[in-house]
Amino acid sequence: MTRKIEVQEKALVEDAAEMDRLWSIYNAAFAPLIVAAPMRHGSYTRPEFEALLRDPDFRKYVAYVGGTVAGLCVITTRLDKIPWVSAPYYAHRFPDLAARGRVFFLTGVIVDPAYQTTQRVGAVLLAQAVRSLGEDGVLCADYSENLRSGLRKFVERTLGRAGVEEVLDRQAFVAYAYRKKNREP
Repeated sequence: MTRKIEVQEKALVEDAAEMDRLWSIYNAAFAPLIVAAPMRHGSYTRPEFEALLRDPDFRKYVAYVGGTVAGLCVITTRLDKIPWVSAPYYAHRFPDLAARGRVFFLTGVIVDPAYQTTQRVGAVLLAQAVRSLGEDGVLCADYSENLRSGLRKFVERTLGRAGVEEVLDRQAFVAYAYRKKNREP
């Protein structure tokens, strides 16, 4: 039986049990990426993660299935608070939108593995978060090419209008294997 998915937007998550549950989901969501992508995804420590949950500059969207916390989506306009993002780059690239606080950065969507395939919790969660952003803005995100999904198509379906996806940069991780030369004459 499919249970109802409820998404709540929160400025703060302060309940200790909810924070514990979200932390365990965060760890479970990023554990498989340790060997799937060269960049260290899920890089928040527990104190940093809890600080993010308490920071009103980050919009938290918490998904519940049958009253149980099943996922989290985090979006912010305070790009200066994201350690791996260059806020001046985005302010320069989108000056009008940045001046109006309309440059959104999707820092992540995490879903309890038990809910990832059966109920489309991630899709419902992200859809509600994207719809809450309103009109006239730019939603930015980062991802690994190894893990790339159809974010643009998803956003277009969710909002019911076309969007323009622009790859701003790519991060490439390479490895050059080499061996000692033979010393034959």
